[in-house]
Amino acid sequence: MAVVGLGHWGPNHARHFGRLARLAALCDRDATRLHAVGKLHPGAACFTSFSDMFRQVDLDAVVIATPTSSHDPLVAAALRRGLHVLCEKPLALRSSSARRLIAEARRRHRVLMVGHTFLFNGGIRHVRELLRRRNLGRIYYLHSKRTHYGLFRPDVSAIWDLASHDVAIFNYLLDAEPTEVSAVGFDWLRKGLQDLGFITLRYPGGVAAHIHVGWLDPKKVREITVVGDRRMAVWQDGGSPGPVTLYDRYVVRGRPLVREFGEFQLLPREGDITIPNLSLEEPLLVQAKEFVAAIRKRRAPLSDGRFAAEVVCALEAVDASIRKRGRPVQIRRAS
Repeated sequence: MAVVGLGHWGPNHARHFGRLARLAALCDRDATRLHAVGKLHPGAACFTSFSDMFRQVDLDAVVIATPTSSHDPLVAAALRRGLHVLCEKPLALRSSSARRLIAEARRRHRVLMVGHTFLFNGGIRHVRELLRRRNLGRIYYLHSKRTHYGLFRPDVSAIWDLASHDVAIFNYLLDAEPTEVSAVGFDWLRKGLQDLGFITLRYPGGVAAHIHVGWLDPKKVREITVVGDRRMAVWQDGGSPGPVTLYDRYVVRGRPLVREFGEFQLLPREGDITIPNLSLEEPLLVQAKEFVAAIRKRRAPLSDGRFAAEVVCALEAVDASIRKRGRPVQIRRAS
């Protein structure tokens, strides 16, 4: 294994893959950062050049944890050299690039996986199981809020940085892709890179989903609400005493208030609030195990290239709707 990019996530990837495989190389253009991480992994060769690493080290797989704008050329280069690839999200900035990378991985029979880490979060997986078992009943809508102050990405907007998580989570929970999007965004700090976004997605079956993302919020929030006709669920990253809360809240139709009009009275009903006791494992480690298992067992991983490309298609449509000042845009499928 090699890890390329030792900024925010790279050192964590190195830590996990150092346990699961032989970490043979580390690569980062910043020599100081490379040296600091390299000291923690004395068995790994250190490189400031991606191409030098390829020429000098015999590798099976590589993790790409570099800025988003570099994903396309680096992933393509790794696949052409016959390597399995785990790339941080999003896979690319254009759906055409994502499709090309998928085709390259398929042609070379290599695993292409994208780090949509929340798919490996125990709380999110529990909510998915609730939906799969129809524990919440018919799903009306989902809402996500993902905000913080700072950590401005130099090459992508808050939408591509943050909403990529939520689109992936919604697709995973619903086992479906959105068909239409309407979005507005605001770019106060840098022209063309939105600091704030409000996104409304339509999913098959009449399910609605809304995403609020932003870099200019005084509070760091990672929260998802799922509302069904029988129960409601809330997931919070780092929530206490647990990440998932279930609300036994629903609406029943009572007898008409006025017989002549024949309109049913809507009556809210409120039951217990429960917090499931979940056994949780670090999502990034679960993701790393999935990547290694997919290579060894020669199977497609969760959050494979096709899944990741659907997220890219949705984000492309979000950008198009923002340019049209919120007008709805149909989302083209990746395949």
